[in-house]
Amino acid sequence: MLPKDLLSLEDLHKEDMEEILARARFFKEREGKGDHSSLKGKNIVISFWEPSTRTRVSFELAARKLGARVIDYVPDAGSEAKDESIEDTIKTLTALGADALVFRYKLPGLLGKISTRVEMPLISGGEGCYQHPTQALLDLFTLQEERLSLRGLKVVMVGDILHSRVARSHFYALPAFGAELILVAPPVLLPLELVPPGAEYTFNLETALSRGDVIYLLRVQQERQGKGLLPSLSEYASLFGLNEKRLSLLKKEAVIMHPGPVNQGIEVSPGAISYLEAYQPDKLLLQKQVQNGVYIRMAVLDLLLGGRG
Repeated sequence: MLPKDLLSLEDLHKEDMEEILARARFFKEREGKGDHSSLKGKNIVISFWEPSTRTRVSFELAARKLGARVIDYVPDAGSEAKDESIEDTIKTLTALGADALVFRYKLPGLLGKISTRVEMPLISGGEGCYQHPTQALLDLFTLQEERLSLRGLKVVMVGDILHSRVARSHFYALPAFGAELILVAPPVLLPLELVPPGAEYTFNLETALSRGDVIYLLRVQQERQGKGLLPSLSEYASLFGLNEKRLSLLKKEAVIMHPGPVNQGIEVSPGAISYLEAYQPDKLLLQKQVQNGVYIRMAVLDLLLGGRG
């Protein structure tokens, strides 16, 4: 049985993830074949303390597709919320009739502490550098949709590993299904204590590209680079960006993923994107990831709030 909240994939068994993936598949197959109403009468509050487009909008679409009412609660961007004030806000929302809170917050762990003191389900849309569980789930779903066997699949994950909540979620999601992780980044963005058991790592992108069945490009999170860890973005792009020359190193069947938004010219060159769109569009799974996010989030909301019928 799924836990009350979805804050981390550490809290889910493989069977739980499979249940979410199966429910997402059901919703996608039923698209356009009638309305779903499992959340009719429910009030879903969406509150993001950090900016987002893809995740916030897809959660809103997911809730509406299930018949729920959506309340967009915009916190005061000028205030640094403390533990007690956020808990009080959540309790107030519950008293006003909220049935679930979908949130994004810049500090990890805070909502996890609060979740034990409130009855309303809390669903993470991304927490600081902690985790982004629905992103990892939609990535698994997308790979399954491509009819790729996850067992033995080699996923080369490139980029800002240090600050990536997507990477941390995949440290659990991909190995749970038998996939193998190869992490690639400059040393400053890939501290060895962060490498999970069973994963490989390298500081040389070109040696890893030819091994990957999936090339997963992570966004360089400039907003979290408070210490100026990278000498320059142009140097990063030259050493770790996917460009036209490096495309020749990829396996013929390799696919490319990115959690978005893409920093063109940093994680991938405009020329590489243009070439792939023109000649190998099946390699790019970025738009499929965005589309599948709605079905995964429908599945999460349905299972946590609507039951298992």
